[in-house]
Amino acid sequence: MIPLHQDERAVSITMGYIMFSAIFIAFFVIVLMSADEILVDRPSSVVMENEFSDIGNMMATTLTDMYLIAPDNGRIDTSYTIPITIAGEYYAINADTATTDQIIEIVSSSSDRTVSVTISGIASTMAINGTALSSSQIHRISYDSRK
Repeated sequence: MIPLHQDERAVSITMGYIMFSAIFIAFFVIVLMSADEILVDRPSSVVMENEFSDIGNMMATTLTDMYLIAPDNGRIDTSYTIPITIAGEYYAINADTATTDQIIEIVSSSSDRTVSVTISGIASTMAINGTALSSSQIHRISYDSRK
């Protein structure tokens, strides 16, 4: 009979199992810690920028259409709908022609992400000013040439 304290045949299998388990657990922890950035934050950021760009382009197109059909002596009103939240965040649409860029800015309320879209140069002949918040879906744009 072989004494138990001198039999070392199972030690290499056990040590291999322990080392494999430690490496697997370390790899799993690293993947788990970076998964939030890779799987949630980055796609959310891309979706938010694309949606903000879409809303800015929709606003620029609506304003350009209004400019093309605006009467010389009259009033025109139009309404538009926007989503209340994008990627779970509220936002604001700012149209300010005080800058020379003539841009529409879509700004997230909580993460300070901003997307800017140009207005196609119509702000030099038609005053465009205002802010719309995403707290409701339906908004209205008004133009009155008599004022």
